Amino acid sequence: MSQSGTTEFPAGHNDSEAELKEALEAIARERESLKNRLAETEARIETLNQIGIALSAERDVEKLLEKILTECRRFTRSEAGSLYLLEDGPSGPRLRFKLAQNDAVRFAFTERTMPVDEQSLAGYVAFRGVPILLEDAYKIPEGTPYKHNDLFDVATGWRTRAVVVVPMKDHRGEMVGVLQLMNRRGHEPGTFEAYPADLIPLLLSLATQAAVCLKANLLTASIKKLFEDFAQAAIVAVEQRDPTTAGHSSRVAELTEALARIVDRASDGPYAEIVFTKEELHEIRTAALLHDFGKIAVPEKVLVKSKKLEPEELSRIRDRFDFALEAADTADYRNLLIRLMDAGVAPRAEDLRLIDIQRYERAQELESQFEEIRRANEPTVLPKEAAGKLRGLLTRTWRDRRGITSALLREEEFRLLSIPKGSLSLEERLQIQSHVSQTYRFLSSIPWTPELARIPEIAYAHHEKLDGSGYPRALRSDSIVVPSRILTVCDIYDALTASDRPYKKAVSREGALRILEDEARLGLLDAWLVQIFIGERIWLRASAG
Repeated sequence: MSQSGTTEFPAGHNDSEAELKEALEAIARERESLKNRLAETEARIETLNQIGIALSAERDVEKLLEKILTECRRFTRSEAGSLYLLEDGPSGPRLRFKLAQNDAVRFAFTERTMPVDEQSLAGYVAFRGVPILLEDAYKIPEGTPYKHNDLFDVATGWRTRAVVVVPMKDHRGEMVGVLQLMNRRGHEPGTFEAYPADLIPLLLSLATQAAVCLKANLLTASIKKLFEDFAQAAIVAVEQRDPTTAGHSSRVAELTEALARIVDRASDGPYAEIVFTKEELHEIRTAALLHDFGKIAVPEKVLVKSKKLEPEELSRIRDRFDFALEAADTADYRNLLIRLMDAGVAPRAEDLRLIDIQRYERAQELESQFEEIRRANEPTVLPKEAAGKLRGLLTRTWRDRRGITSALLREEEFRLLSIPKGSLSLEERLQIQSHVSQTYRFLSSIPWTPELARIPEIAYAHHEKLDGSGYPRALRSDSIVVPSRILTVCDIYDALTASDRPYKKAVSREGALRILEDEARLGLLDAWLVQIFIGERIWLRASAG
């Protein structure tokens, strides 16, 4: 200590204190920088998670592609971006330029394909499977095989600056596509900056999430396509067994979807609160397309039966009548011969004339009776008197060559010819009606995706009526879902107006619409749906189809 009482420090102490202060300040700055970088990294990771959730929730492939490019641009602050998908071409893999976005200029986008090679930026990344990072697209390092395609810049006056191109690989490392981002915006408006190298791992992670979501959606789409192909094949199989109903299922599907869309848009009425998603509309259409699939289990002879008796059955009756006539003629000649022999006289012309008269009268009578059978065989409403005339044939007999006597018309034939309306017996009608239960049984055995899970139930109720008089379960209104109500109205209309069925005449459009109105008035069909079907002229869809 000096005589003045002040403390003396060694020389250079002030310099050491300044250096320490400076070091402490540097540490503080570094700490703040690390803190900011940590916050930025956490924000990036949080953004990645949010983007991943958003991508996973999207089910529409086209919308997913838009969302992938939009979110990647937002994440990297990119002014523009392009998305390419890898696909098989005639001569090997190729890239399809699927999507482009640019905030600075408007342009007409057209899909096109390009080779997977090292000549272009996207082609190189797809070929090599590694990212490209360029500070300036026009200053590509020497020795690199790829180059920037400036056609867009020349055509629009826009300039490509910094570029980052990354491969889109799924979780197994398989190439799905390429993502190209351009012109990273700076923090100040109107400025641009280079893409930082530490952004590449995060962008690769995001591209992988996008690729996985895209592959999942494409897989789902392929499953849907598989089910749609199955549905079409099923309808072809049914219609090959019954060509007379060809086109019915497709027309009903068209009508049903059109009516469902009206219900979806309704702002008033009983279905104002009903909203169908895109997936639900697809589900309804598929159910309508498959509503008659169970007919594949109905015996073909019943399915296509146009008359009460099969042609071969009617032919057997015809043969029976012809044989009965010839047998009676033979008996007359035999009796005449015996009588003449007993009398010892020769036959006269008068004897033969009388036999011819008897034969003519007998033939006329039999032909009249067979014509009665022919008329009764038609699937029209049977007059009451016709059944009585047919019953008389049950007691008229004939004798075959073995001497066995039986009725000209058999009991089973009489029962079928006595069907009061249509061509089907009660047993056959029940077989036809069983197609609904068969449809449900077949469709329920298919492992539908969640979006199509209600197809069996919708199809199961297409012959139910609101008052419980339908089949097969006699459901009442509160147990019949809206899609099934829609399907029922459309199915009845097309069945009435179909002109390709040999067992019935087509009802005119006006007549069919009156029948729908009558059934709605009686409480069998949904009155609001019938009103909309008629008022919105939904039936035109069947004509167009």
